[in-house]
Amino acid sequence: MDPTTTPAKPLVTAIIEPHGRRAKLPREHLIKLTLKLSGLEPKYKDRAWVTDVARKALDGFAPAAGEADLRQFGDVTVSGRAGKAGTPSSVVTGVEGSVVWPGRPSDAAIDRLRATLLSEGYRLSLREQRECVEADCPTTVLLEWNRLTHVPPGWYSTTVCGKHDYKTCAQCNSIYVMSSTNSAAQAPSVHCEVCGVMLVEWGSSKVWSAQLVTRGVALG
Repeated sequence: MDPTTTPAKPLVTAIIEPHGRRAKLPREHLIKLTLKLSGLEPKYKDRAWVTDVARKALDGFAPAAGEADLRQFGDVTVSGRAGKAGTPSSVVTGVEGSVVWPGRPSDAAIDRLRATLLSEGYRLSLREQRECVEADCPTTVLLEWNRLTHVPPGWYSTTVCGKHDYKTCAQCNSIYVMSSTNSAAQAPSVHCEVCGVMLVEWGSSKVWSAQLVTRGVALG
């Protein structure tokens, strides 16, 4: 077959996200796969065959002996209306497989999942949900799997979103929580209490205050 006419592989979407109570350590994670039924080849639109692929992909998350099997499989449907009378109906568009795992899945388990899907002719989009660790903050973001050192756009750090007004001194790495009130006049500048470097320039439209959270090391 001419490689330029080879059809694209069907896509599996996998999302891994923290699950359940934050205080529980290790934190449970939900692993969810979605395999769309595709007309690229007959097998890819065979619901039974696609479900079997989903089961194989989650083999690495089978329960230990004597434990309950938390893996679940089902159809992905789209609601619509059929016939002249517009009778409500639903169409199966894919298969979903999921499991709640007692911790963040290991690289080896994810490599096995990926290899299984690739061996069946699928391509994989694998992302994980990261949540802000600040108390009661609901902010989350989806990232490519295993980008542990990546700071998401708009976040303060790898684990704290940008809503919490943290600021790091550029010279001594002291960390502050910033707060402000509106100013009718030009507000004074704010300096790091550890090394003296300016944190907020003079002339701001707000009066800023800085509460030291973590003391850095002043040089010189």
